[in-house]
Amino acid sequence: MKLERLSRNKIKYSITFEELSDKGFLTDEFESFIWYDLFDEMVEIAKKEYQCEITDTISIEIFSLSSMEIVLILTMDEKSMNEEQSTNHLFPTLIPDIVFCFESIEDVIQLAQCFENLQIRMNSKLMVFEDQYYLKIPNTKAVYVLCEEYGIESTMSIEMVEEYGMVIIENNALPVLLSYFNQ
Repeated sequence: MKLERLSRNKIKYSITFEELSDKGFLTDEFESFIWYDLFDEMVEIAKKEYQCEITDTISIEIFSLSSMEIVLILTMDEKSMNEEQSTNHLFPTLIPDIVFCFESIEDVIQLAQCFENLQIRMNSKLMVFEDQYYLKIPNTKAVYVLCEEYGIESTMSIEMVEEYGMVIIENNALPVLLSYFNQ
């Protein structure tokens, strides 16, 4: 089982079908109580790996299912996330800018349309690096939640993306993008 931290409150688990088979899981048992044991194991691994306290509501969703593996996303609720932030100093609570990663330009355009519909205006910078799009944007709770709908928070630092990525739109990236791709 491999895990990767996607954001402060999301952890991605990649589990091969071979690992599931070794634990006694069969493909047709997706609704069986045996899955609760796997979910408990996932929570324990997250607690150990990231030193986080998961005490309240969590959700686990199937992100993708391929012939090789199943990818699950564990999401902690807001209360658990706030408790973890107060005890874990690896993730500062106030970051002036954040960088979100998007698989395609269409995802960034949809986010721009969402911001336009909600009349949210703020400076942003759009970059591309290794065939993925990165948006640097001020860190507010509303912005963070909206960006999570279309992309994931980048695990790379802002400095890394700015240094090695190519700038597509320097200022006001979302409104400029919409001016070219408005539907």
